[in-house]
Amino acid sequence: MTSIRAILAGLCSASLLAMGMLMPAQAAMISNPQSQQANAEAVERAELVAALQRKDVQKQLVALGVDMEAAQERVNALSAEEIAQLNHAIADMPAGGVIEVVGVVFVVLLVLELLGVTNVFTSF
Repeated sequence: MTSIRAILAGLCSASLLAMGMLMPAQAAMISNPQSQQANAEAVERAELVAALQRKDVQKQLVALGVDMEAAQERVNALSAEEIAQLNHAIADMPAGGVIEVVGVVFVVLLVLELLGVTNVFTSF
């Protein structure tokens, strides 16, 4: 019984040692601007997702034939720069410009479809 425990303890120690050599830990400092940029990107993405969650926007997109799950996936696939441009365009619109928001989202989805990134409009 003692020899089995000694063998198991040796195997566990050897495996932990091998894992430490094969997968070394890495750590790096990030700068304050990098952290702020990451936070800003997350906020911008959350704002766009919140706009898509609005009932009136969803109703318009469905009327245009856009699947909401596919639209949500496409928003998640947008780069940080595309999200910033889209949020900037939405912010420049007048209050109550739901149709414009839907139009901008539709254009983004259409461009992504034409580039072959999405398959949103294949059901037509």
